[in-house]
Amino acid sequence: MPTYHRYAGKALPGQSGDACHLLAWHSLDVAAVGWHLLAPERSLTKQLAAQLGIEPEPLRRLLVFLLGLHDLGKFSRAFQEVLKLALDGMVQPQGKPYKQRHDRLGVLLWDNCWNTWRKDGALRWPEDSTATKRKLWTPMGYLLAPFFGHHGQPVATGQLTFADFFVDDGELEDATAAGDFVDDWAALVEPYWPVDQLLDEEWLERFKTLSWTVAGWATLSDWLGSNRDYFPYCQKPMALADYWPRALKQAEAVLDATGFARPPEPVPYAGLAHWFSGKVTPTPLQQKAENLPLQAGPQLFILEDVTGAGKTEAACILTQRLLADGHGEGLYFALPTMATSNAMYTRLGDLHHRFYSAASKPSLVLAHGARALNEAFERSIAQPDHDDYAAMDASASTQCNRWLADSNKKALLADVGVGTIDQALMGGLPFRHQSLRLLGLARKVLIIDEVHAFDHYMQTLLYHLLAHHARQGGSAILLTATLPKAMREALVAAWRHGLDAAPSALEVTDYPLLTHCGKNATDEISVNTHPEVARRVAITWLESEDEAIERVLAAVAAGECIVWVRNTVDDAIRAYQALRERHPDPERCLLFHARFAMVDRQRIESEVIRRFGKESTPTLRSGQVIVTTQVFQESLDCDADQMVSDIAPIDLLIQRAGRLQRHQRGERPAPVLQVLAPAWSDTPSADWLSQAHRGTQAVYKDTSLIWLTQRVLRERGAIVMPGEARTLIEGVYAAPTDDLPEAFDLAHFERTGMDKQAISMATHNALNLEDGYRLDGDFDPWQEERETGTRLSDEQSVEVVLLKRRGEELVLWVEDHRHADRLSRCRLRESQVKKLTPLPGHYTEQWEALQQRHRGLRFVHPWLPEEDDTCSYDEQWGVSFEQK
Repeated sequence: MPTYHRYAGKALPGQSGDACHLLAWHSLDVAAVGWHLLAPERSLTKQLAAQLGIEPEPLRRLLVFLLGLHDLGKFSRAFQEVLKLALDGMVQPQGKPYKQRHDRLGVLLWDNCWNTWRKDGALRWPEDSTATKRKLWTPMGYLLAPFFGHHGQPVATGQLTFADFFVDDGELEDATAAGDFVDDWAALVEPYWPVDQLLDEEWLERFKTLSWTVAGWATLSDWLGSNRDYFPYCQKPMALADYWPRALKQAEAVLDATGFARPPEPVPYAGLAHWFSGKVTPTPLQQKAENLPLQAGPQLFILEDVTGAGKTEAACILTQRLLADGHGEGLYFALPTMATSNAMYTRLGDLHHRFYSAASKPSLVLAHGARALNEAFERSIAQPDHDDYAAMDASASTQCNRWLADSNKKALLADVGVGTIDQALMGGLPFRHQSLRLLGLARKVLIIDEVHAFDHYMQTLLYHLLAHHARQGGSAILLTATLPKAMREALVAAWRHGLDAAPSALEVTDYPLLTHCGKNATDEISVNTHPEVARRVAITWLESEDEAIERVLAAVAAGECIVWVRNTVDDAIRAYQALRERHPDPERCLLFHARFAMVDRQRIESEVIRRFGKESTPTLRSGQVIVTTQVFQESLDCDADQMVSDIAPIDLLIQRAGRLQRHQRGERPAPVLQVLAPAWSDTPSADWLSQAHRGTQAVYKDTSLIWLTQRVLRERGAIVMPGEARTLIEGVYAAPTDDLPEAFDLAHFERTGMDKQAISMATHNALNLEDGYRLDGDFDPWQEERETGTRLSDEQSVEVVLLKRRGEELVLWVEDHRHADRLSRCRLRESQVKKLTPLPGHYTEQWEALQQRHRGLRFVHPWLPEEDDTCSYDEQWGVSFEQK
């Protein structure tokens, strides 16, 4: 029996049947999964092969051989100690404490032995190679790093000492057993060693950028190859060549069950009528998407058009054309909020099947933090409650979706993913298993909506992600209603950087516009306006809250529905209270903001859609009032007869105006946006905004943006879309500094500094994806104490769970619900959380019991409103910080 069969890879002592799975068998299980995932005909294999200059079959043999070494560290007697096996024939524990992860020990073993294995023939290294250990040390380190880092982050040995973890007891030497396994495994797979390429600096740079995808593939292979349902424990020794066919067969079964057996087959785009089963006339933007010649290689599209111009369908047209042309196997639709993600998930629920052949069964998964609360998503992954239902395809689809959906880390691996932009941006940040996200995106068309809404921090992260996506061979489609020219140039520059191409000069200022960027050309294509979406929204000005309240009540008296969009929650609550007191039917007043528990937020969202949505009736709409914050403009497909808005930067006012008379409802007076703003001044003082609009000043600290917005709107008198879109946007975001009043110099300077700081922080937080998947030097970006996030705010937010008393018992705010803990939560700013009364000490034991029942509560702040004398919660008002 080979000595390596005395080492276990996994163990469950005391169970019936085999108590362990030999390390050799687990290694081959994982390699077998990787072998199928890297079949030469697969797009991922072709992409890697083309970029590395190695034919698909030799490349597969190399990478699968290295994948089989991913758990070399388990040949350490220290690791075998932790398994606590006492089986005849297995290595006996030495009593050494196990204080290191086996992935780090794998690097330690490799670093100490690989050159010996190379010289003695165990690695099947080419005999005519004259490469030296010194020349090969660095490239071999990069080559192996994705495999030893299969637990979600790259690893290094640090100051570990080999003799502390690998034993030579005279009878059996750990390193010798590992070498015997390497020898037999190499004899079976016959790895191809690209010696000349390894010594080529340009080739190594290409491998570094691809190493993130290789690491994701290794992680996915390990996850699937560790599934005991398909790879049952086996402690029977045999030749590797005898076990390998068994591992390959089991790997086929797990890939079939989880949806990875074969990618769905794209079909050519056949027109909107094929999608919607009827005659549909495409908009001008959609016509461009249908007829635009595609370029070779990765390509970026930026679609700029007004709300209602069909940008989503245009993006889907381009996506299907790209898939059919071999530019990807799936898509990920990234949206700014969970609510918009939910809406898009519903829209793609049927449409995504049209992209693929009838025999294909593409997986569709929702990816965001609260997706468990989406009923449609929950149904798609629900376990069938009986075994005899005829739709076996549905059962298989459910099983696949369930595996993909059990964590957001896997969600991007689905053929079609819908979720927040955060899930994609996390691929470029030092989160565990971020390489799995990058693998999921590698062969996808990445669609990102509302890119204009990103702040400087998110923009910087997006530039890093786009550059990497281009390097990986993916394509991207960005959607926006309004985009400053400088940001469009930065997006194109990031894409071309990823393609190792020089930046392109952008000249066209037309709107609507389609920008198409590949390695060889960047085209700016003017698009005609869809007549039905061209509109003029007049602007009128209000100077006080009392005046705004009178306008709202006048609309109510006229039988119209009206929305007042406020910039802060506190301002919204105050206005709502004043309106309820004077509204003839207070039940037709609704308050909608982000400071509600999830259970009430969902209820209010549904009520907003009922009252103001596309299907709402004139009778229901009459006299309805919503006082809201920006959650209204970001999330819901609603419209109002009239609108009042606090002054905000021009792009946000354009977005808010898009909810004004959004749907066709017969004859209505011409739309007017009534803007609450300070009295105009050509020479304002430094406190021009804060004097009467403290809340707005707190949100938009750069007063110059507000002043410039008011100036351009006073000059134009209206928001005219699309005709004056560029004038409005560039009039604010590209205005010369000399145009600003001197009183704003300090505020503008501070805001510019904060923007630079945000860019610097994003650059610091983001992984340098060009450096490769490897820890190099003293800096470890995966340090647990290092705070990283996909969004940056002036103040950290904290998740709070609301509690209440039932008799003497402490319970969640929402009871008797599968997701009671999530529905009981809301998110507040850190300074707001400090105002909440701490949970009284006599509830500590009950709170700990709740945390045991609901594991997610370990990371949230508990709050018992009824024991709080200053802060309160109400299902109608949300969290209030006013004196009770």
